[in-house]
Order: sequence, then C-alpha cells, then structure tokens
Amino acid sequence: MTAPPLVSVVIPCYNATATLPQTLASVRAQTWPAIEVVAVDDGSRDGTLALLRTHEADGFRVLSQANAGAAAARNTAIAVAKGEVLAFLDSDDTWHPEKIARQMAVFAASPNTVMVGCRAEVIRLDGTREPVNPTREPPIGPDAWRTLLHHSYYVPSVVAARTATTRAIGGFTARYRAGEDDQDFCIRLALRGAAGFVDAPLVTMHQQPGSLSIVHLSREHETVLPMILAHCEALADRLSPREMRDILGARYSQIGRNIYLGAPAVGARLLLKAIANRHDPLGDLRYLLTAAPWTRRIKRLLNIGQG
Repeated sequence: MTAPPLVSVVIPCYNATATLPQTLASVRAQTWPAIEVVAVDDGSRDGTLALLRTHEADGFRVLSQANAGAAAARNTAIAVAKGEVLAFLDSDDTWHPEKIARQMAVFAASPNTVMVGCRAEVIRLDGTREPVNPTREPPIGPDAWRTLLHHSYYVPSVVAARTATTRAIGGFTARYRAGEDDQDFCIRLALRGAAGFVDAPLVTMHQQPGSLSIVHLSREHETVLPMILAHCEALADRLSPREMRDILGARYSQIGRNIYLGAPAVGARLLLKAIANRHDPLGDLRYLLTAAPWTRRIKRLLNIGQG
C-alpha cells in the first residue's frame, strides 16, 4: 500500500501565546495521516518561542529568526519543509479536521493543480460568525490568476500548494509586510498551473483586538495597489483591454472605498478612476457623495436640528 504524501504545515508566529494553543490543536486534529509541522518564531517578544519548544517532543520542527515579517517566516519554513504539499496556517486561525484531507483529494484528482483553496469564516470580537468573501467569485482553474488580479480572495490559512511549485516561484515576496504578500503569492502561484477549490468553510479566522488586517486596509493604496498594477503591467500582453479595464476598475473601487473615510482625497481620486474604468459608476458615485466626511457632518447637523 502506497504511503500518503507528506504535508508540511507552515506556521509563522509572532507574539502568539494567546492564540497558538488552539491553532496547534486544530493541526493535531487533522484526519490526514502524514503531517509535519514547521513553525517559525518571527522574533516574538512574549513566550511564543518557549511555547513552541514544548511541542518539539511531538515532532514539531521549531525555527526562530529575527523579526522579518510573516512572508519571510514562511520562506524560512518552506526552505526546510519535507512535504510534497505545503499547507499554510496563521497562528491565530484554526482548521476543520478534514481540511487537509479534502484538499489533498483535489490534488490527487488533478496533477495540473498547483494550489487548492477553500472557504473561510471569521469570528468577530463580539462572537458573531461571518463567511469570508461570500459574494466574490472563487479563483478556480487555469485562469484563476485573472480572478486574483480582479479581487482578493484567499488568505494564507486556506491555501495548500505544491512544494516544488512554491519553491520554483521563490516563495513569498519578503519585502511585502502589509498584507499584500498573500495576494502576490497566490497570483504568482496561479500563473504556474490550475487552482483547485473545496467549496466548504474549512478555516476559521479569529478577529483579534488591534488586528493588523484593519490597519493594513487603510494603507492598501500604498501596498496592494502598486503590487496589482505591477502584475497588470507584466501581464498586459495576456489581458484584453476589457479585462484590464475590469481589473483596474474593481481594484480602484475596492481600495478607494476602503480608504475613503481615512484619506478622502486619495480615496476620491481612486473612486473617480474606477468610474472612468466603468466599474459600477452609479454605485461608486453614490459612495462618493453619501460617505464623504462633509456629507456625514451635514447629516449630523441636520439630525441635531431635528432633535
């Protein structure tokens, strides 16, 4: 009987003592029988490294490095991983017990598949549970890179990828440290083959107080947008004018709305670019007018007057 392929679980850790125990417990609960864990402490200032060391007796491989960001920590693990497949897991997320097994079934059924994603849910600070990206199209198939240019979808904890392909593209781009690293990684990976998908919520994300993801949203015009524009320029000969317009319009709209209240001048400029690219012009114009800071101040004054 052929042994099942080894899967290397890659966990970058930074000041994660509060969440790491449940993350590791979800790995131990996996039904897939062949797993190695490679955890990298990214210069934590709490007891994360000591906590990881207590699991070395369970066969966990524990590495440490000076703080360099999650992308660099994943690359450290990728360099030493022994598995045929890499499964990425952030230190504050958890997996459904069948997560790896269901993704490995997709790999087995399709040799051309280089990455497999799944759906995810997030538990908010108030305890409510919500699906992640419920209305967005999952990036699937040999043209998944086009969808990934159009909108973000996968977070690292939902992604499993073939190790050979991951190394061939050079892993994650370590200089990206503001949330754009996972989008860039998936785009480059999807350019090497097909993306598979398990249509089930197999990952739970746990929102944390002071979450970096919220901070990163306010900087997407400085981080995500330049990365997407660089990919679009490099892939211009493979994108039709309409595809390019749709991608740029969608990104200008999404990022413009995300930053509009915090940086109204920049947000407005991006929303106007989205309108120029014919992306939901009425919706973007309505957002410009109704969400503007001066509009909200007027509404507050009118409400005071009515009171």
